[in-house]
Amino acid sequence: MLKVERLRKFEHIFNPRTVAVIGASDNDGFSQALMGTKLRDSLFLVNPKYKELRGKRCYASILDIEGSIDYVVIAVPALLVPRVLAECIEKGVKTVHVFTAGFSETGAEERKILEDEVQKIARGKVNLIGPNCMGICCPKSGLSFTPDVLTEEGPVGVISQSGTFAEQFLSIGRLRNVKFSKVISYGNAIDLDCPDFLEYLAHDPETAVIALYMEGTKNGERLKAAMTEAARLKPVLALKGGVTEHGRRAASSHTGSLAGSPEVWSSLFKQAGVIQVEDFDELLDTTLALSCAPPPSGKGTTIITNSGGFSVLETDLCIKAGLEVPQFTKETITELRKMVPLAGTSINNPLDAWPIYYNTPGTRGTLADAIKILSHDNKINSIVLHFDEVRYLRHMFGEATENFLKELIEIMVQGCKYARDEMGKTVIICVALDAYSEDEEDRRYHFLAKRVFENERFPVYSSLGASIKALSNLYRYKARCYNS
Repeated sequence: MLKVERLRKFEHIFNPRTVAVIGASDNDGFSQALMGTKLRDSLFLVNPKYKELRGKRCYASILDIEGSIDYVVIAVPALLVPRVLAECIEKGVKTVHVFTAGFSETGAEERKILEDEVQKIARGKVNLIGPNCMGICCPKSGLSFTPDVLTEEGPVGVISQSGTFAEQFLSIGRLRNVKFSKVISYGNAIDLDCPDFLEYLAHDPETAVIALYMEGTKNGERLKAAMTEAARLKPVLALKGGVTEHGRRAASSHTGSLAGSPEVWSSLFKQAGVIQVEDFDELLDTTLALSCAPPPSGKGTTIITNSGGFSVLETDLCIKAGLEVPQFTKETITELRKMVPLAGTSINNPLDAWPIYYNTPGTRGTLADAIKILSHDNKINSIVLHFDEVRYLRHMFGEATENFLKELIEIMVQGCKYARDEMGKTVIICVALDAYSEDEEDRRYHFLAKRVFENERFPVYSSLGASIKALSNLYRYKARCYNS
């Protein structure tokens, strides 16, 4: 366990009472972001070029501010950072985030020397994040590095070596209904590094899922120990940048990282119990699933679709992802056959439920009833509900489409909630969302379905591949816990 004083140090980092931005200007994102949060009245702006910014007094130096400052963002040219950092230490600042780039990541020897100077100034005197990073976003305290994206509090903690990656994960995650506890961009890491933040988030009661993006490490053994401890307590996902020769070269020029071979990293993640993912989308998709869906108790998966052709492809996706698509039990088939007694309609897994979707003559019951029947099948651990074909509904129902669709969505949600809440099944939703193949009306209806399911805390995906991959990673996590 972490020592109490170490936990307390990080509590001060994430929950400052006062914040200053040194290098504030008319267009800097940090002061703009912080002005929109609960820290607005505790924010101090520093830049000798201005007397006032954003309706607030602007100070020439941090030393001119009365009272203590807990957290400082330094956004000045690299050559000025040593002097400004020394002033922060003189002021008694607890934590400094150096946004400024232009240090060792440039590859220039003089900039490496400059970074070493900054490191020496900070050592043992202040908690330093960076340089060359976006710093910290914490919805609870109001710390933010991007205007207009601070989300409501949630269970997801993010640690990213890249600032833009952290910013995009936060921004896109918000649109996907991911809710964050802390988002951390640590850059060149001359003081606080990934293992420091991992150790903290592992014991942070506000964080239930940890997502990592890293390009390299300065201390592989310490990173492994931190990942192992964190993965023992909660799910940890990792995306490694620089898995190709060209990618490793890019990583070196981005954050000055020693990237290492992909085989070494894959082995490291596996030994630590971390789930490795392949790209940004998979990291976000799996984070979403882990944050709001119970992991499946087994591999057995059923897919409910309205297309026989797609059901074949969906089966292939499941098998390739390490899941199973078992035949329904005789009891399940009997109950489903009572609902769909149409000639030529087979009752198989995946379930081609188009007669129930479209309420065709001869069907009995609703899609909710079908989902409830499937949730009682002891071979089934997970349900993937695939919903598209809004365009077909529009042709069928014309002006009545919206009312029909709202009723259908309500029915689907009812069945899915029963499967999840009453029967303990993992439920994944796939709603077609494709700006390139839909018209505005299609998108409006699909987004309606997306919002309703998200409001009920179901993970929603725009493609079958994404939904199946996320489900597979959920199972990987469950299997890892069972075998550990």
